[in-house]
Amino acid sequence: MTITTEIRDHIEPVVVEWERLAQHTNASPFLWPGWITAWWRAFGAGQLRIITAYENGQLTGVLPLRQFRATLSSPTNSHAPWFGFLAADERAVEQLSRALFSERSRRINLFRLSPADVGASPVCTAASVARYRVSKELRHRAPRVDTDGAWEAYESGLRRKFRSELRRRRRRLEEEGQLTLEVSDGTQKLSELLEEGFRVEGSGWKEARGTSINSQPATRRFYTEVAHWAAERGWLRLAFLRLNGRALAFDYCLEHNGTHYLLKTGYDPAYRRTAPGMIIRYLMLARAFSNQISVYDFLGEGSEWKREWTSVQQETLFLRMFAPTVLGSIDRVAFVHGRPAAKSLADAILGERGNRLLRSGRAKVRARLGP
Repeated sequence: MTITTEIRDHIEPVVVEWERLAQHTNASPFLWPGWITAWWRAFGAGQLRIITAYENGQLTGVLPLRQFRATLSSPTNSHAPWFGFLAADERAVEQLSRALFSERSRRINLFRLSPADVGASPVCTAASVARYRVSKELRHRAPRVDTDGAWEAYESGLRRKFRSELRRRRRRLEEEGQLTLEVSDGTQKLSELLEEGFRVEGSGWKEARGTSINSQPATRRFYTEVAHWAAERGWLRLAFLRLNGRALAFDYCLEHNGTHYLLKTGYDPAYRRTAPGMIIRYLMLARAFSNQISVYDFLGEGSEWKREWTSVQQETLFLRMFAPTVLGSIDRVAFVHGRPAAKSLADAILGERGNRLLRSGRAKVRARLGP
């Protein structure tokens, strides 16, 4: 048995093998090369570092990362809800975990892992062997609804006042005309649907706060590329709540392996009083219960409006690992106690001359990597 690891700086050479492995392991969409490619093109900074594990020449594990200055990080931000280890078996996970520390990066951040991820425990063990200090943070996020049961039982579990308000507002809309739910997989008129959906998603407070898809060119590019990629695989779901053909609310979703992922949603503020966002959520949840969907994943933070629909929240793991070096220790102190404490430690260990050399080194790294 021959076991090897490689670290690559391009996705293209391993796309075919990577997709085959993702399909074999029933990986979520967020671990596929198409998702990582779209994210990197839109938000990537620094250098792409892809750790690959092989057994007898066959790809058995992938861990995509980005290196920015002295830090290795998962390719995640507010637009990447989940991250994890893609591995065929435990041996591959161990290979990836050991290789992660082979370059002795000063700091390693792996964010948005599920605590049940196959790599969550092995990577902490590998960190301990490499003498890295590990900081674990669990956040309650990502509300979800298990949709294997009966819709009637779930609906009756919602607050009575909430159900009553939902029925009243839906009646008000239906009095104005024909209210319909339209769900498209993007195989037809995808560009037109995205343009319409992005416009609805960005209307109102999201546009004012700069959090909508249309607010930044990179964000729009990311969701457009993901839509085309997901549509090719039959995973894209673009949902519109329409009144006499006019879009009042919009959902941008993925469906894969029995899970419905709600990535983005928005509604027309002109119809705020009739709560189109509430109505589309009701209809999309009812659809999930009636289709072959096992989990409705709200993704993101546990916002108040999401808690109306479920009290179940998944935990998300944030791992920060600091090298057993002077600079790694300074980084850890800065994270735990703040920058003033880190500066005091740096002064005590390095002295003024050492600090000057440290600042000079950082300047050279910034010049090499760019902003």
